[in-house]
Amino acid sequence: QWQRRIASTPPTEHLRPPSTLRRHLPPMRLCHCVWAFALAALVPAVRAFGSPLASVAASSLVGRSAMRMALAPTDAVALAPTAFAGAKRALIDTLKEEYASMFSPMRKEFYVSDVAFRDPLIQISGLAKYQDNVDLLGGRNALGKFLFKDASIELHDVAECPDDPLRLTTRWTLQLCMKVLPWQPYARFTGVSQYTLNEQAQVLSQQDYWDSLNLKDGSYATRSPLSALADFAAQLFVNAGPELLPYLLLRRADSYDVRRYAKPPPQRVVAAGGTSGDVASTVIVATLTEGTSTSAVSEAAASLRRLAESDGLVTLPGHWAAFGAAKDEVWVGLKDDARELWPTA
Repeated sequence: QWQRRIASTPPTEHLRPPSTLRRHLPPMRLCHCVWAFALAALVPAVRAFGSPLASVAASSLVGRSAMRMALAPTDAVALAPTAFAGAKRALIDTLKEEYASMFSPMRKEFYVSDVAFRDPLIQISGLAKYQDNVDLLGGRNALGKFLFKDASIELHDVAECPDDPLRLTTRWTLQLCMKVLPWQPYARFTGVSQYTLNEQAQVLSQQDYWDSLNLKDGSYATRSPLSALADFAAQLFVNAGPELLPYLLLRRADSYDVRRYAKPPPQRVVAAGGTSGDVASTVIVATLTEGTSTSAVSEAAASLRRLAESDGLVTLPGHWAAFGAAKDEVWVGLKDDARELWPTA
């Protein structure tokens, strides 16, 4: 059913590659061959998840039942406060290790046997399926080796909820290469994972959100799996490997990126308003679509500033225009020296 649905759905405008990116693609018929091959390559990945993705698209009842099962109280005895704090600290340390190693190994003793996982594309229940999912993305099982390479997760933060000791939130950047496609594009996602724990500090459930899909006005909301698939597929037309990113991608939102540069940026950057000329190390970036005149850059910067602040970010005065080979951009400085400036609601 999923294959027939993909085959019968024509590409929409937002799925088509931007014209500025078409020159990066190998010479082939974009409107026919590329989309047919790219979507065909996605089908095995979707089918690998099996019925969970079908259940998301067909009915939310299964997902709610799985989540209720994972959140149901267990018969295990609750730990004393001091023991729980120690177990929770061990879990946080374990998550840091798992993210750094792309869950190789996965420390299963920190998860309940019927752990529930949900992200914009899939929802699954059970430790074995959870392990299969991370092994797929990490290229450690047969299908994963066929589809992906260079998968990694950069963990930016692990935050405890002051009002609920049974909650944890991580902020991360995920990258992987779709090596099954001839031009081997890289897909990148930033977002948060919200963990629910039991009274033994084991993971009951994990809910993932993507900044590019779920973030709006500083909070996260669920979207349909078809929207998530569209967001993933749209990235398959950018032929950019990790060596072409001279920055750390902190957020890939729908209309802007947040980048942190450790070195001076390779673009020609010009101070455009209220700055001394020195570029902030962390910047909010959007593409200039209305030209590079002073007024166009200022209007774009004001719009970008309003959008970023509506998502809970704190901006710095001034802005810059950055001129690159592929596109021109407007940059606004971001104040990121405190954790609370990165809301994880």
